[in-house]
Amino acid sequence: MKYISKIVVPALDLCFLNICITDLTLQTCDNITTIRWLAEHGLIANQRICKKCTHPMYLQARRGKFFMDGYCWACSKCNGTKNIRFGSFFERSRLTLVQILEILYLWSLERPQVEVSRQTGVTTRSLVDWYNFIRDICARYLTDNPVEMGGPDRTVEVNETKFTERNNRRGKYKPDQWVLGIVERETNLTMMVPVDKIDAATILHVITQYVRAGTRIVTDRWQDYNALPRQELENHGYTFVAPERPTKNVEGSWDLCKAKFSIMRGTSDANFNSHLQEFLWRRRIKDNFFGNILYWIRHYYDVS
Repeated sequence: MKYISKIVVPALDLCFLNICITDLTLQTCDNITTIRWLAEHGLIANQRICKKCTHPMYLQARRGKFFMDGYCWACSKCNGTKNIRFGSFFERSRLTLVQILEILYLWSLERPQVEVSRQTGVTTRSLVDWYNFIRDICARYLTDNPVEMGGPDRTVEVNETKFTERNNRRGKYKPDQWVLGIVERETNLTMMVPVDKIDAATILHVITQYVRAGTRIVTDRWQDYNALPRQELENHGYTFVAPERPTKNVEGSWDLCKAKFSIMRGTSDANFNSHLQEFLWRRRIKDNFFGNILYWIRHYYDVS
C-alpha cells in the first residue's frame, strides 16, 4: 500500500469539520482506521519516499518497541523503515494515536483535566504536557496572525485589570499580574497583554502595537494622557476620550477570562501567559475548536 488513504481532504475543510465524539470513536476504532483517518486529514503522511534510495515506500504491519501503532513505512528496495508518525504533531509521544485525538477533542470542549484523564486513561501529569503542546499551537497562531484594530471612524476600549490568587494560593507568593485589555467596539476583536505596570506610557506603548492610527480610544485613564507631550499623541493620530458609557466590552472580556481561570482554580506563574493565549485563540476562532486546532496543527506540522 503506497498510499494510506485514497484522498487527502483540503486543509481548509478541517475548519468546518463537524464531528461528534461517537463518530470520531467509530472512525478511529482500531490502529489502521485511526491511521487512515489521520492520513485522510493530512495529519500524518499519506505516502513516503525512501530517502536512502528514493524508492516509494509502502505501509507494512510491524510490531515492536519502535512501532507502537502496529504499522510502519517500509522500503522494498533497501529494506529501510520509517515511523508513520515521523514529522507529525504526534511523533515524540508514547500515547496511542486514539488517546491523542481524544485529548484534542475533549480539550476543544474545555473539559476539566480530571474528566479527560478518566475518559482517556492518560495521567494528569501527561495531560498537563499535552495541554501545553496544544496551547503552543494557539500561541504560534496569535504570533503569526497579529491583530490590527481601529482606524478612522473606529472606536476601541482600553482598560486594565489584575489577576490575583494565582496557583490556588500554593507555593511562594507571586505579585498580582496586570493585564491590559483592548477591544474594538465594532467587531469585538480582543487583545490582552500582560504588563509589569500600569501607567500612561506603558498603555500608549501597547496601543501603538495593536491599534491603527486615527482611532478613537475610550479609556478610564484618559486624564493620564494629558501629561504626555501633545506632539507624541498627534504623531500616532489617536484621540483619547473619557467613556460616555462604561467600557463594558473590555469588562465583559475580563469576566469571561477570569471565569476560566476560576474554574481552573488558578494556574502556575509559568503557564499564565499560555492560558491567556488559549483564551484569546478561542475568542478569535469563535467556534468549531476541534476542527480549527487540527487545521493549525496540520499547518505547522506539514507532512505532505
